[in-house]
Amino acid sequence: MPADFSEVELGFVVDLRTLRETLKVLNIAGRRWWLSSDPQDAAETGYITVAHGTVGAYDRLNTLHFRVPVVGNDDSNGRTDRLILMIDPSTTTTAEEPGFYLGDGHIMEDPAEDFYSFYEPIERALIARLQTRG
Repeated sequence: MPADFSEVELGFVVDLRTLRETLKVLNIAGRRWWLSSDPQDAAETGYITVAHGTVGAYDRLNTLHFRVPVVGNDDSNGRTDRLILMIDPSTTTTAEEPGFYLGDGHIMEDPAEDFYSFYEPIERALIARLQTRG
């Protein structure tokens, strides 16, 4: 199902190779980012899933998965590293499953915190990458 881009005001359009390179070096307090879906499936599903958390941990206390939509792949010629993705708060706002947090002895959810802990480091890393190229 194609993503709805009608709410996009300012986002990052990035090819999969650049996103991979950016995610590979992103590490904040031991938390990592990585592709958790098969890029070969992206043309059919319309998104790539990016995980954020502790590599190898699949519970919602340690790892969250977000879908990043594919904008286009017409020019990829079968090369997944040339897939074009849109990273924007309006298109990548909900984790596949919400994370859990402990607060006052209760387990709570905070979808906004889930998203910003995922998105803001990627945004900063992509901006830094642009600044070093300019």
